[in-house]
Amino acid sequence: MAISIPDTLTADNSGKYIMSIRLRSDGLSFSGYNPSENESFFYRNAEFDRAKPYIASLKKFFFEHEFLAYSYKRTNLVCVTPQYTMVPEDVFSDKQKPELLSFAFSSPESKCLHNLLPRESADVVFGIDDEVYEFCSRSLINPAFVHHITPQLALWKQQSRMLIPRQLYVVLHRKMMDVVCYAQGSLLFVNTFECEKPDDILYYILYVWKQIGMDQERDQLYLYGGVSLRNSITATLRNYIQYISPAEIPSEAYLLGAEIVQAPLDLIALSVCEL
Repeated sequence: MAISIPDTLTADNSGKYIMSIRLRSDGLSFSGYNPSENESFFYRNAEFDRAKPYIASLKKFFFEHEFLAYSYKRTNLVCVTPQYTMVPEDVFSDKQKPELLSFAFSSPESKCLHNLLPRESADVVFGIDDEVYEFCSRSLINPAFVHHITPQLALWKQQSRMLIPRQLYVVLHRKMMDVVCYAQGSLLFVNTFECEKPDDILYYILYVWKQIGMDQERDQLYLYGGVSLRNSITATLRNYIQYISPAEIPSEAYLLGAEIVQAPLDLIALSVCEL
């Protein structure tokens, strides 16, 4: 499963790079770039054997790719999981994180983490497998654990401030989808739904649209995900919503390199937003 990296990234100059490793249920992907050098961004993806324990595949991948443990300017460990909850900052307590997650999920992960969202005055509390957390903490140098929704919220808040209509942002992942609503920079709704079938995706989008009270002729729906699936659900959604558009990558992201278009939206947002 050997995966190559650009020749420009070496152990001697890795301190100039920002590395982001993205863990998901069926594998991982990672990206790296030098903030002071345009066109330096690269993105790689790896699938794991689902018949084997995830932690075993993760350890094997790390041992086969020594560059992951280089000393970087910053190392982000992005956790892609629907197991998270938003907590207002004025009631958040670090000691109560496990209780907060247990309240939201019947079988929470053993390790509970959080990301501060200063622009929202809230925290994202999320779970990660304890063995995965311990291994990554030992194998990486001072990694910052980031939930995948965190950089997306930062990106959409910034974008929505300049728009008068409300926006519903939808990101289609494998077997799940993020649904977030903003109104001129104010967060109205955020959730991640586990779903696989197009009918389920359509149901959740239209259900949230109705519950929030969005305007069919005025408000905007932005979709991000695979082109085939996105196109198939858009055809049906146009019967109910007038303004539907593919989510656009921030223009400044293209300066990082051509491979930026291959990366998931959370990695793109993490590269362009200051968190």
